[in-house]
Amino acid sequence: MVEIEVLESEILKARIAQLEYEDITIENIRRIYIEETGLEPPGEITLYHSDDFPQVNSEYDSGFDGTVIHFLNVETGINQSYTITRGSEPGENSGDGSPSDWFYNLFGIFAGKVKNQYQDAQAFDFQVTRHINQAVEKEIKSHNQQFTYDSSELPLNKYGIGHSLGGNLIQTLQLLDQPFKNVFAINDAPPSVYQLAVLDSQFRDEVYEEFKISKFDIDEIYTIGPEKLKDFAERYYEEQGQSIHHLTIKEEFLYSVIGFRGFLDLGSRQVLETHPHTDGIAKYMNRVSDENLYKIQQFIAKHAPAYEKAGIDGLNRSMFGIDQELFTLINDIKQDWKKIFEPPKWKRGAVPMTIGVIGFGSFTVDMPFAYPVKEFPSDFFSNQQEFISRALEIKAKLEDLTEVLPSLLALVGEISEDLMKLIQAHVEEMLGSIQRMIEAIGSAALDIGKNLVKGSFTNNLSQHENILTLIELSETIELESGNIQNSYQAIINDTNDFVGEFGDAAHAHGMEHVVNSLNQVEGRRYEGSDMIRYKNATDGRTIEVNVSSAVRIYQLGLDKCMEKEEALTAWRRLYYTEYVDDLEFRKQRVMNAIHQMEANPRNYSHLLPVSSSNVKVTKINVHEFIRPLDPMFQDSFEGMYHYLREEIEKNKAMISRVRNSIEELFEEDQSISKLFELR
Repeated sequence: MVEIEVLESEILKARIAQLEYEDITIENIRRIYIEETGLEPPGEITLYHSDDFPQVNSEYDSGFDGTVIHFLNVETGINQSYTITRGSEPGENSGDGSPSDWFYNLFGIFAGKVKNQYQDAQAFDFQVTRHINQAVEKEIKSHNQQFTYDSSELPLNKYGIGHSLGGNLIQTLQLLDQPFKNVFAINDAPPSVYQLAVLDSQFRDEVYEEFKISKFDIDEIYTIGPEKLKDFAERYYEEQGQSIHHLTIKEEFLYSVIGFRGFLDLGSRQVLETHPHTDGIAKYMNRVSDENLYKIQQFIAKHAPAYEKAGIDGLNRSMFGIDQELFTLINDIKQDWKKIFEPPKWKRGAVPMTIGVIGFGSFTVDMPFAYPVKEFPSDFFSNQQEFISRALEIKAKLEDLTEVLPSLLALVGEISEDLMKLIQAHVEEMLGSIQRMIEAIGSAALDIGKNLVKGSFTNNLSQHENILTLIELSETIELESGNIQNSYQAIINDTNDFVGEFGDAAHAHGMEHVVNSLNQVEGRRYEGSDMIRYKNATDGRTIEVNVSSAVRIYQLGLDKCMEKEEALTAWRRLYYTEYVDDLEFRKQRVMNAIHQMEANPRNYSHLLPVSSSNVKVTKINVHEFIRPLDPMFQDSFEGMYHYLREEIEKNKAMISRVRNSIEELFEEDQSISKLFELR
């Protein structure tokens, strides 16, 4: 029997994948499922988030994020999971953190030198699968009285969904491990042959054998003709790629890089053309020379190990020679320099002195005295020597960087002259800062380095000019490195505002555009994860309703009314407890006391005003009168209670009218009523 996927349609897959960027919850998954199918999801939903698994991002945050959605219904035999790997984000921690995803795009996919996100995706898939299998087995055991089959008869069927970088990760998992029945990759970053050569040792050996390159130098793989290498890799992974289906917007930018060196095109592909006024940006990207790509790839590959080992700080050290330790060292030197000018400490000592006295001979005594001692910080000179070493390292790194920046600028110019004009000034500013740093380091190192080599750099204040040169150099490094960062940020800001066909390509890459492109229902579109319904009124106007938002408002309104009802009920209960019931309790206690006195009059002789053994109490009659609660008090409370009750009912009626009006407007869509009943 052919199993039907729970998330069967492409629009359903795409909308739920979009939630990975927003708020992927069971409630939102149910809502979208009902909006698209008109039915309740056919199984119990469980979510597994990568943040909840310590095995993922264990050493440091690689940037990987993902969610597994599990549908289980033992009665109907549904046991399916959907692994959704998130695409590239501007930065971690809601955009405030480092752009780890984009570094993986460069170092992991393009250069094939970093594998941390893939490893985290692999660990996440393995751990979640184990959790799901345990949960399913436990669930089946709890149903043993009703069902006779065991867990082996209800296997887990896994599916993969990924967008952008997530599309790369999900299909790479499939190519190497094949954990999924099929994979749905949306506007994906294609896997590269260099990436797969690092991840798949068997494939790497085949490449060595096919192209007769040394197994001891993996970097030789970059020298193989990219077209020949691509053809070989696509033949090698052809069978594994048959379960991968791509959904691609023709105008989006990642589709245009498939022609770049090493990128593979595996599996089936559906291409949607959504901007008929443009041919997309492929015509620009096809201008890029392989020579410039090769130079940039070599530069990236050279620094990738530093990023994989120590993250962003390690990358900065590898590319620029600059990291947080350098700025800590500079601060230590400055603080030590300030201490040089602090008043010296006075040290007490004594010298023996012989004193002769006539008639008594001579004797020796210790004569005390005090003298100033200048104490240098213990690390003062070693810090300076280390700083000079680091400065020379920075110089070498920056000289290396100046060789690749022209290639990067030339590559941008090949793509678009307008884009090059936007960033050229910033690149020139960056090169200017780099050149000033190189010159400053060279000049300072020439003077100070001689003293260090000769060993003349001693604890001598006469060297203060060299020390001041060091401090001046450190300030130059701090200033110019800040300028480089500002230029880099300016490039990002300006390219974000780049319009025209590149703007269309960026927009076409996003999930909202994909979802709307897939929509085949008349009178429906999407904003974010919300569904918008619209229809033409009799007067020619278009009436639009955000149904998803209306449902949220309806449910929130009902929840608030319920909260008010509960508070009102509690208030009335408290009124009866504190007033009505309490009065009855007090009355009963008084009446019990009266009955006790009337039944046992002799027990109350001690209450008589006289004390005489001849006087006895033989009878007690109590004439009681206990006033009831003031009717005005009770009427006031009941009036307030009924007024508040009516207000709540009015609010519920108003909320219901909103629902009814939407249902009447779109009466042909029965799923809308079910949406309002979501809980």
